[in-house]
Amino acid sequence: MKNKKKPNIVLYTILMLIVFIIITELIIWGYGSGIILEAITNYPQGNLVITEAVLASLVLIVMLLFKNSYVFTQKREKFTKGLFYGLYYIFGFIILTLISGVASQGFKGGLSIINLIVGCFFVGVAEEFLCRGWLLNEFLERFGDTKKGVWYSIFVSGIIFGLIHLGNIYSMGQSVPQTIIQVISAAGTGIVFGLIYYKTKNIWSVVVLHGLWDFSIFLSDVAPVSATIESVSSFTIVGAIFSILMVAAELLNLIPYIKDIDAKPKKGSVILCSGIGIVFCMIFTILSGLATTKFGNEYYFDSISIKNYSITRDNYEEYYINYTKPIVTLSDSTDENNLEFNENVTPVQEDYKFSLKMNDDDNLVFTNLNTNYSIVFECESLYDYIIMEPNNSYYILAYVDYTDSSNPFLNYIYIDKDKLSNDNEYMDNIKNNMKKYLLSERSELLILNDREKNISYLSAYNVDYGHYLLVSEDKMAILNRDN
Repeated sequence: MKNKKKPNIVLYTILMLIVFIIITELIIWGYGSGIILEAITNYPQGNLVITEAVLASLVLIVMLLFKNSYVFTQKREKFTKGLFYGLYYIFGFIILTLISGVASQGFKGGLSIINLIVGCFFVGVAEEFLCRGWLLNEFLERFGDTKKGVWYSIFVSGIIFGLIHLGNIYSMGQSVPQTIIQVISAAGTGIVFGLIYYKTKNIWSVVVLHGLWDFSIFLSDVAPVSATIESVSSFTIVGAIFSILMVAAELLNLIPYIKDIDAKPKKGSVILCSGIGIVFCMIFTILSGLATTKFGNEYYFDSISIKNYSITRDNYEEYYINYTKPIVTLSDSTDENNLEFNENVTPVQEDYKFSLKMNDDDNLVFTNLNTNYSIVFECESLYDYIIMEPNNSYYILAYVDYTDSSNPFLNYIYIDKDKLSNDNEYMDNIKNNMKKYLLSERSELLILNDREKNISYLSAYNVDYGHYLLVSEDKMAILNRDN
């Protein structure tokens, strides 16, 4: 059988570039793909699709230019065999997707999930072709196929893959502690993916495993409210320790290959190590969560249909609450059972005056103007605040704060007019009972009025993607601007 003539690298590159342009046109910008176009344009993670599609195209083109096209077709094992070697990540994908989707309401992300699926696939293509298809192969060519050379290549390329994520401090606005933990985790994943690629020489197996793993991790990012827990942004040694332990759980998957990296491992040993690893991973995840987070208030997510609504927003430097509540006082001879007939009942009115404003330190100050007692809502980076009066029975005080450059939190509390008090303890309770939820994107606070039902909602308007997150005392709902 004659060997096929290799195509001219320049012509082949031009051909592949045309193919990628056509695919991009049809999938992302094409007229026949309205759902994907709508998802990218108006929903979270749309920028992920565009960025990673461009990056994946560039990586593939560069590989072709440097004559690494063998990565596309080289196969030592079938695609399904690579998935079997990565059984740990299949287990993890199923379990983490269920946990993350339910806990964060990620399954209600709608078209954002399409963005995440497509985006994660492109992430897999870009990072696997770059770090396994190119980087690992470069190491293998230089250090040879000896046992020592192979393991060196796998570990070093995996560590480099982890270190690449240091750039997220600048590109993604992540905090240093978050990035360090991500680097450690990515290094462990890169080592295991490197082993799987070496065993199979099937790049598409690790591309799919990578995409599935990222999807399960990032699913909470497409939720209108990212979590029902209040995250602690400060770095803790506990978080670092548990992240290292979770990497150790991943590395358990190397055990079946330690004795002879080129031998085919027994199915039972692969399943056993994958199972033990994922159990350890879940235990470490739970313990890490308990150690570094505190649980916030429970809520349930609802679907609200509003056909006719308006948006209002008051702009003010200082907001005042002025409310007069009638209080009934009784004489010693008053019979409470016959209150309406007793002439000894004396009606008295009590005035409540409060103000809300931002001080010089960019913190919100809530003051009882009758007693001059104040409480301070300390903010890392105050983005927006509002007080609204949806009906005659209560107020809503709310503000959006960033604990770091990428995590906006919605803080709010319902203030019952009948429970207003001039006691200092009442003011302290307002501060202590604030509800706090992590939003997926930066949001402005507005008042959304349902004209048909004459109901007003506190609304966190997603600036980037045009969603209204409607908040009531015990539930939340999302309203797309096009509905």
